[in-house]
Amino acid sequence: MIRMTAAVLTLACGAAWAQALHFEVASVKKAEGGTGPGDIARNMDSSPGHFAMRNVPLRFAIEWAYDLKDYQVSGPDWIKADDRFDIIATAGGPAPDSQMRQMLQSVLIERFQMKSHRETKELPAYVLLPGRGEAKVKEITDDATPSIGGGTPDAVQFHSQPISRFTFMLTRRLDRPVLDQTGLKGKYDWTIDLSGLGFNGREPEHPGGPSIFSAIQRDMNLRLESRKEPIEILVIDSVSRNPTAN
Repeated sequence: MIRMTAAVLTLACGAAWAQALHFEVASVKKAEGGTGPGDIARNMDSSPGHFAMRNVPLRFAIEWAYDLKDYQVSGPDWIKADDRFDIIATAGGPAPDSQMRQMLQSVLIERFQMKSHRETKELPAYVLLPGRGEAKVKEITDDATPSIGGGTPDAVQFHSQPISRFTFMLTRRLDRPVLDQTGLKGKYDWTIDLSGLGFNGREPEHPGGPSIFSAIQRDMNLRLESRKEPIEILVIDSVSRNPTAN
């Protein structure tokens, strides 16, 4: 019985390895500097079957590969900003993002010797919830180009954006994750006063502006609440700062 079990495990491991997806060609190297990577982990190459991240911290590659938010990755501090990388790869043919993500996971595991595990933890969070009545957002049904602008902190305009883009921005500026539980699934236009919003709990640059709690309720007819929420995170147990050579 023990021998049969061992054989089954060996076959299962072999099958799992055979099913792992890999890029046909992948170049990984340390970046030589340049402008910052922005605030969203994304595939910078829109060509089907092609992948590119240039001058990005390793955290961006991990977030995109495992489809995670930044607060869902726990690892050494250097993956956040210290070291930057260029990862350029090509699949054997056109492939959806779901497969490209798995291919990037293979790059992280094989080239960076990354080892990780998942945990669910109760973490302090803010939750964006419906208010009383309809939300003050206008749904966009065409293919308008998404944008964020307005010129002044007290009139920031979100155009053709999902609510998750707003909660992502709040997560980067507040002291804890912001989770979208509004039930709003489309893309929307809205304007909100962010003059009273600081960074990571610090005082805002424009004293006298409304708190983010008040602004969300007044301008969007939504509400922001503080809670503890179960959040699944990817724990990086070990990862190399020097990827194996191409």
